[in-house]
Amino acid sequence: MTSITGAPLLQADHNGDAVYLAFGSAPGGPVASWSASAPNSFTVSTAKDFSTDLTAALDGTMFAIRSNEATEIRSSDLTLAALPTSAELETIPNRVSVPGVALHPSGALLYDPFLDGAPPAAPPATGIHGGVDIRDAHSGRLRMRVYLPEPFAMLSTDVDGLHGTFLAVDENGQRLFALTTSGLTILQLSSVPLGIGTITPAAGPSAGGTSVTIRGSGFQSGTKATLGGTALTVTFQDKNTLTFTTPALSSGAQQLALTNPDGESVSLDAAFVAQ
Repeated sequence: MTSITGAPLLQADHNGDAVYLAFGSAPGGPVASWSASAPNSFTVSTAKDFSTDLTAALDGTMFAIRSNEATEIRSSDLTLAALPTSAELETIPNRVSVPGVALHPSGALLYDPFLDGAPPAAPPATGIHGGVDIRDAHSGRLRMRVYLPEPFAMLSTDVDGLHGTFLAVDENGQRLFALTTSGLTILQLSSVPLGIGTITPAAGPSAGGTSVTIRGSGFQSGTKATLGGTALTVTFQDKNTLTFTTPALSSGAQQLALTNPDGESVSLDAAFVAQ
């Protein structure tokens, strides 16, 4: 990039191999990414967005921006991977978005902070509550809603990503760190919603035999999986990682479905392509 227009927002993955750039002031600018594999250039999109929030998955596989009141999930090559819509969300009267939208480290879940009323010009925020909607990053479906004991510490002037980021999550998406009116609030979820982030590789021979890694959220040692309706033998690596070897499959895109021992399930269409 030869020039930067607007106020830039930057986010990186956990090891600094991928950096994402958006613009947080009108008229905005292109979304861009930098990779350690090509350190002398940015990959730049043609779209010019006025982005009010930016977050990246720690895996570096995807990032999210909030622009024009919509949250876009984009892959590392800047292509639009998902556009989670609010239609699936249970509505809250006077809901106000709070800067600090966060991705689960695997990109499986979107943590969307909110207030249930417009922030006042100065504290205290009487009668206003804060919370976090945890949404499936692919479909936008609401998976969990968590209310905080007090509102986010957001004044009326602090309404975009240039003035503050009020939420962060840990490496498993289980602890939430929120800046609230009394200081730092730490919330420990009893469990993280089951979710699918990325599948690597995303294609292989229909004859089977491809070693595949699933990155996601809420995995358990007893998590079961099917690919294209065929049961898989999965190996639990950690809360965010499962591995399996593909069976023989019919050619084409295959749905991946996961089920935890408690019956919680999630699926992703066209997760793997058998060739």
